[in-house]
Amino acid sequence: MAQRSSAGGLLRDPVLLGMAGLALAVPVWFLAGPGGAASSWAIQAALDVSIVVFARRLEAHGGVERHNRRFWRAMAAAGLVCAIGDGTQTALVVADPAAAVSIVQSLCVVCAMTVMAVVMLRHPLGRGGRQRVRLWLDAGTVLAGVAVFLWYFSIGAELDNPRLADRLAGSAGAVVMLVIVLGVLKLMLSGTAPFTRLAGVAGCVGVGGTAVGTSVSFMLTGVADPRIEAIASLLPCILTVASLRVQEVQQRGPAERGGAERRRFSVMPYVAVVATELLGVVAQRGTGADARMWGVAIGILVITAVVLTRQLVAFHDNDRLLTDLDRSMLELQRLHDELRHQATHDALTGLANRVLLAERLAAMDTAAELSVLVLDLDGFKQVNDVRGHHAGDELLVQVARRLDAAIGPDDLVARLGGDEFAMLLPGLGADAAHRRAASVAAALTRPYDLAGAVVRVGASVGVATGTPADADALLRRADAEMYRRKRRPGRLGQRAAEEVGA
Repeated sequence: MAQRSSAGGLLRDPVLLGMAGLALAVPVWFLAGPGGAASSWAIQAALDVSIVVFARRLEAHGGVERHNRRFWRAMAAAGLVCAIGDGTQTALVVADPAAAVSIVQSLCVVCAMTVMAVVMLRHPLGRGGRQRVRLWLDAGTVLAGVAVFLWYFSIGAELDNPRLADRLAGSAGAVVMLVIVLGVLKLMLSGTAPFTRLAGVAGCVGVGGTAVGTSVSFMLTGVADPRIEAIASLLPCILTVASLRVQEVQQRGPAERGGAERRRFSVMPYVAVVATELLGVVAQRGTGADARMWGVAIGILVITAVVLTRQLVAFHDNDRLLTDLDRSMLELQRLHDELRHQATHDALTGLANRVLLAERLAAMDTAAELSVLVLDLDGFKQVNDVRGHHAGDELLVQVARRLDAAIGPDDLVARLGGDEFAMLLPGLGADAAHRRAASVAAALTRPYDLAGAVVRVGASVGVATGTPADADALLRRADAEMYRRKRRPGRLGQRAAEEVGA
């Protein structure tokens, strides 16, 4: 449900709709309008500025972790460097429409991608052991596939370029692009990415498209048309900017990862294998390969597809079994916790019982100071006899609430049975314990509302101070003092009995 609402928000977002309109207007502007090199570079510089704006807004988003803020800060810096390079190139083209791509623009792009590559590689991985090994193997498989595509469409296409600067810039850009892809894959596969899956895929496709867009357009059209090259370079840039907006929209709405359980495996390595083999088949065009070679190539592709499909089916089955196992383990843990709570807590009041009281005493430092309070209600029997056991139970519940409100974070209150309770007060001396006993007794003497009837009871409290090593003796001493106080004449319980019977 979270994914569906998030998708609806993306489709209605005015900024994304504006970017979609820009993507539709770019081909019209360059193919049927006056678009040229100057407008292409100007649009590119404006998109770079948009990256800076969106990245800064993502950095400032409330609740973002430190390493995530560092990522978006680096993204803003990279966009600014690209804006400087593309802005410089825009000025050069305006002055001379035939100006070639300057070394300033190329260096700015390489520097920006280097910054992002370093930040992504430094981002926390979040996994260890064999999971980390599997992650790097998956990332290496996809990276090898990306390298093949970059070689075919980018580096290899620049080998015949007579300009050394273009060859070096193209090679450097491709190498840095590989590192960026590795960083993105690392983040997406590890689950620690500062972006959602949809935003990450869109950004990765956009960044990759800027590297191979021109070559792909030439391969598809067979024509080195500057207008088509401008379209092929701008559309991936628009997608890159849109990915940041997608992240912003999804970051404000329900978390994408909360919409579905995360798979224990990734299909990206298998997509990379299939895509690389498809490229190998396509690359045979124009090489003079005969029917035998085409048959072998297609057979390899089909066998690979069948084997990978079988592997993915097995992965899905294993993932479903592990998911069912996880649910069973969670249910067992829940039942264990529930049984544990029932064994260590009083069913009526929810307070600790004698079992938990003994466990807490056994876990304490035997040499530490400890005070114990044992208390018994005065007049509780009269409430039970006159108003019934349901009223007595309600009275015990209200007493338990007052006792629980009177203890600190390290203290413990337990119901020993009937209307008898005990309090463990670690680190409390004798004087402080007697003051606490007086305040507890006063709190328990306040009137109680039992189904509209106002009832008052008293409390006899015994106090003992020592160490946990003498826990049994402390409880006996506190219990004995409590009974001595209970036998004193003029207790509140006697007056409470008269009020109940009235």
